[in-house]
Amino acid sequence: MQLTLNLSGSGMQLLLLVSSLLLWENVSSKPTAMVPTEDLYTRLAELSHNTFILAADVYREFDLDFFDKTWITDRTLPLCHTASIHTPENREEVHETKTEDLLKAMINVSISWKEPLKHLVSALTALPGASESMGKKAADIKGRNLVILEGLQTIYNRTQANIEENENFDYPAWSGLEELQSPNEDTHLFAVYNLCRCIKRDIHKIDSYIKVLRCRVVFQNEC
Repeated sequence: MQLTLNLSGSGMQLLLLVSSLLLWENVSSKPTAMVPTEDLYTRLAELSHNTFILAADVYREFDLDFFDKTWITDRTLPLCHTASIHTPENREEVHETKTEDLLKAMINVSISWKEPLKHLVSALTALPGASESMGKKAADIKGRNLVILEGLQTIYNRTQANIEENENFDYPAWSGLEELQSPNEDTHLFAVYNLCRCIKRDIHKIDSYIKVLRCRVVFQNEC
């Protein structure tokens, strides 16, 4: 199934994305008719890869159009707000991590972006001189992140034989709203830059981990 995202209006895009996820699950059908986990991995791999491309585009466009020494000089790049989430940092660590632990890490990262992505879309949409396409791409990323999250949660629930009904996911809160809404232009631009930088970083991680798990689960590491 091909996901269609070239429609006007982020609300309609999100509706189509969520509808696509429901089609994946076929929730109204009998359990035997549900989309296999292997197919969910394949579709999530495609979705996460395309989302990373969008995130890279937004970061690159912001960097080209708004990067200026005046707001980065003497500033230290902060850690991304998801830095406290334990994620493997190299190929060896990834392959040594259990499937359920990788899924849980990705879910934590995805959940932690729900709030900041809302504000990033608003900030880019309102940013003087920003292209319309940059705001639309950010809105696409926000919608896609929700669908990726739903897909990961579905697979995680299937993976856990005795999952608790209200299992606690340990995801960090985002505390950058004050800087993002600062009346100081340099502070504001620096905050937008950091969000663009960090969502690109985190979506790349999710994309990489999904590909590893797809290889592990679907192809028994024969890929």
